[in-house]
Amino acid sequence: MRFSLGGVFSLLLMMSTLAHAQGPAQVACVGDSITFGDGIFWRARHSYPAVLEQLSNGRLKVRNFGVNGTTALPRTGRAWEHTQAAQDALASNPDWVIIMLGINDLAFPEQADRYPGALRALVQRFQNLPGKPNVFLCTLTPIAPADRQAAVNRTIQQVMNPAIRAVAQETGAGVIDISAAFPNRPELLPDGLHPSPEGAKIIAQTVWVALEAALPKPQIQAAPIPGPVAISIRNEAQAARQRAERWLADRTLPDNLPDPQTAWAERELRSPEDVADWLPLLDGPLTGDDDVYERCAALAVALARIGHERVFLAPDRPVIWREALLHQLVIHQRMDAQGGGYWNPTAADPNTPAATRATWCALQALTTAIGP
Repeated sequence: MRFSLGGVFSLLLMMSTLAHAQGPAQVACVGDSITFGDGIFWRARHSYPAVLEQLSNGRLKVRNFGVNGTTALPRTGRAWEHTQAAQDALASNPDWVIIMLGINDLAFPEQADRYPGALRALVQRFQNLPGKPNVFLCTLTPIAPADRQAAVNRTIQQVMNPAIRAVAQETGAGVIDISAAFPNRPELLPDGLHPSPEGAKIIAQTVWVALEAALPKPQIQAAPIPGPVAISIRNEAQAARQRAERWLADRTLPDNLPDPQTAWAERELRSPEDVADWLPLLDGPLTGDDDVYERCAALAVALARIGHERVFLAPDRPVIWREALLHQLVIHQRMDAQGGGYWNPTAADPNTPAATRATWCALQALTTAIGP
């Protein structure tokens, strides 16, 4: 069998692309009209499941199984489990299931004691699927206006949400506290019940924070042969850069930020061996050190100046430094509820000067490693 040089190159390119490709996690959003996106113009774009998929930057494939008017309770004539959407959701082979049901169950106070059991049965139906999906239960959004709906909102807070948390604890499901994240404001609930596009975005952002923390980090392997940065890694890095820029836009930068361009002013750099002590930054955890992202930025500047794309982490382990560093930065970025991205090596709290400094430094490293 004969191969042309062009054919071999095409095959290698295809293999490289496939090596970097990762299928998105499959998410089933289960619920009523709030999940469906009732009242939202262009709900295929602005319902919370649609926004959730957008926030994930390709890491999730989200399907909307919301049905208007449905309940968790089975004997209401409107049970979600009796809909075609329920059958479709169960057959969709999801990796993750997000359940938000209960607002319509408020119309059946005589069955209130059956709500936990109904919710538990629904969770277990998904947990018993062959794929063993992970299930999250969402607490409920409020009803507006707050002053006129005080009684029903007390029921949500004192009866429904505690029941949701109890069922989650019993079944091992996760809890996403939509109730705590969703302000009771008229512009978010224009008809008193259904979220506006802005309200749907709050739900999506809150769900994404929970899912992003639980999802496996993207496994982007650095290639052992020189060449342009793989498109999949570049796309992940560009998305991380946009999230970081969005996050920094709302913050005041601290004084005396380091300039990675001057880090090597007094050292002559000729080969990667000149920065061998820093190469471990290309592999392993980036935690526990306030200056770790400053060093990442300085390392990126050094390697860019040296001009060698391939470096050796061990004698038998070559990597392309740009891809390795971008991979490190992408997988260590954290997300906030507004879709911004930040880095903080020593704590989870983003509201610290250390987080702002670390994020600024990581952004410099990203920009240098992405290259022109």
